[in-house]
Amino acid sequence: MPLPSLPIFLAAQQHAQSDPSKHAVVDATKQQSFTYTQLLEDAAGLRKQILETLALSAPEDLDERRIAFLIPNGYDYVVTQWAIWAAGGIAVPLCTSHPVKELLYTVGDADPSLIILHPAFEKLGPALRDGCTTDIQFMGLNPFSSNPAPSLPSFTPAFPLSRRALMIYTSGTTGNPKGGVSTHEIVTFQASCLVKAWEYSPSDRLIHVLPLHHIHGIINGLAASFLSGATVEMHAKFDPKIIWGRWQDCGSSTLFMAVPTIYSRLNDYFETHIRGTDQEQAAREGAKALRLVVSGSAALPTPVKAKFAEITGQVLLERYGMTEIGMALSCGLEVEKRVDGSVGWPLPGVQVRLTEKETGRIIEETDQDGMIEIKGGNVFLEYWRKPEATAAEFTADGWFKTGDVAKRDSTGAYFIQGRASVDLIKSGGYKISALEVERKMLELKAIQEVAVVGLKSEEWGQQVAAVVKYREGHDPLDLPALRAVLKTEMAPYKVPTVLKVVDGIERNAMGKVNKKVIIQKYWPDRV
Repeated sequence: MPLPSLPIFLAAQQHAQSDPSKHAVVDATKQQSFTYTQLLEDAAGLRKQILETLALSAPEDLDERRIAFLIPNGYDYVVTQWAIWAAGGIAVPLCTSHPVKELLYTVGDADPSLIILHPAFEKLGPALRDGCTTDIQFMGLNPFSSNPAPSLPSFTPAFPLSRRALMIYTSGTTGNPKGGVSTHEIVTFQASCLVKAWEYSPSDRLIHVLPLHHIHGIINGLAASFLSGATVEMHAKFDPKIIWGRWQDCGSSTLFMAVPTIYSRLNDYFETHIRGTDQEQAAREGAKALRLVVSGSAALPTPVKAKFAEITGQVLLERYGMTEIGMALSCGLEVEKRVDGSVGWPLPGVQVRLTEKETGRIIEETDQDGMIEIKGGNVFLEYWRKPEATAAEFTADGWFKTGDVAKRDSTGAYFIQGRASVDLIKSGGYKISALEVERKMLELKAIQEVAVVGLKSEEWGQQVAAVVKYREGHDPLDLPALRAVLKTEMAPYKVPTVLKVVDGIERNAMGKVNKKVIIQKYWPDRV
């Protein structure tokens, strides 16, 4: 069966014709490699199977029907995503770590025509079938194996790129998850602007450990790599031992992208298992040889960034994005121009501005907090079946309201202050960035993790509260001692007045903390 001439398929065809042996995916779980030629061939074959399963009256086109799929990170995931796109459907990736209840929320909201289940998740099939309130078909996926002699499929004219292509659900840290819908045109723009800014090329090899139900892993990791002809080495999950082992094999990769908690774990693993051993030199040199190492999806604590730089010589590139906009801001490739705490400047083709929350006035001044608004070909189309929620997130002149607060310096670099709803604390007339307080607290060696929140207070409006996990081997600080130390580092009104010590802080797959849940869990009377 032929494939429609979508930009990502045409790019893959070009890579396959330029170098028939070029690998698109190295699947670490299968321990097999797959060429661009085979990826296109397998996508065309699975497209045919999907259309036959649904037995449509117009069998050549899903016409934007949603197809949900639960597949581990690896080659099978990529083939399935491409097959759905090739069939004219909207790909709805399900989170592989979600319990059935959360999967059913996504399925109920997306209303798919078909759910594709990988054998690794067959055990969830009965519960998913029983929990579906509408008649949804299920299809098992036969895992793919490497084919030594694949052949390129033929191509037909593509449907309009304005066709819906991808539905990614928001993280739900500030409300119920919503299905953010992007078209083929938007997906291509998001990936293309990263290829240009970060200079992806066919010589790149990305070690991919990120979840694939999120913009970071899908666009930054997969789409941009495949547009540029890079090779993606896909791992089912993150394991610091494996990553350090791969880096020690110098030249095994050029790119790595992760969330801050992954870099923290890499730092800890190096200190515990590598420093002082005969592996140390190879580990340092291998990591230093990487072309680009990127951090995103959550605020990068300065101590984590500094520690990683000390170990590897790599200054992590910080960027800013979200489900609805892909990536919007990024520090540059020139290491010497990266600024600690900054997510950089607008990406090619992306417009960014700051506005006053109360008045909507555009802020031209530097070092003044404002709401981040975005405009450009990267901005999503809509929240699925939520026209009022979609309209509420756009200004009258068409800018997307991110809900995040930032300030901008004289060079135009942006510094994220946090979510307006949970990270901006108003106490005693002062506006306090929870992210700033967290960064300062993480500079203390005794603190391993921290989440700073605002608690309702009749006297102050809000009180600054901190949930802290102390590092093993360090004496924990009580509240008076902690306050005394922090007052030497920041203004007294920013220092937490409430402290909760915990064994661990719950985070989602992208390393984000749901602060509303934190408050409800530890201070239910202060919500």
